[in-house]
Amino acid sequence: MKKHLVALVTLLLAVVLPAAEEKASAMMPGLKVGDHAAAFTLKNSAGADVALSDLLKRGPVALVFYRSADWCPFCKKQLQDLEKNRAAIEAAGVQLIGVSYDAPATSAAAATKLGLTFPLLSDTGSKTIDAYGIRNAEAKGKSEGVPHPVLFIVDRSGTIRAKLMRDGYRDRPESTEIIAAAKSLK
Repeated sequence: MKKHLVALVTLLLAVVLPAAEEKASAMMPGLKVGDHAAAFTLKNSAGADVALSDLLKRGPVALVFYRSADWCPFCKKQLQDLEKNRAAIEAAGVQLIGVSYDAPATSAAAATKLGLTFPLLSDTGSKTIDAYGIRNAEAKGKSEGVPHPVLFIVDRSGTIRAKLMRDGYRDRPESTEIIAAAKSLK
């Protein structure tokens, strides 16, 4: 009887767990692993145009979509953690790029204040955020147009190879996860 019960539980787990993981992945907003990344040209904090296609010519990219470096304390903490681990992230083979709805001047001020050296790109109309399907539709007022905090790793061909996110906006992917995902591209 015990053997049959163990076999039944094992069978149920083999069927239910993958289905639950697939359902959870389908419920995550936005583009999925295996999708082609949406092309964009956005302004950096100096006001210059930066195109995803140009970034990919230099190698894979870690696109970090965050809410705001101006008013979001969780974003500030995440950006500072990324800066602290930037060398290790880049050594793993990806360029680190931040994207938010902040204006270029806001991004420039935040980069100076937070000591950030990686590019922060401005999607002031949230068109790129919408193209990636990650706009937080519940955000209103000054936060209208913000993305769900998501990190995409895009390979040189423009294919999304990893998508890291959490349920909610307070908890963010750890740098070690980003490094592991970047190393898996090699």
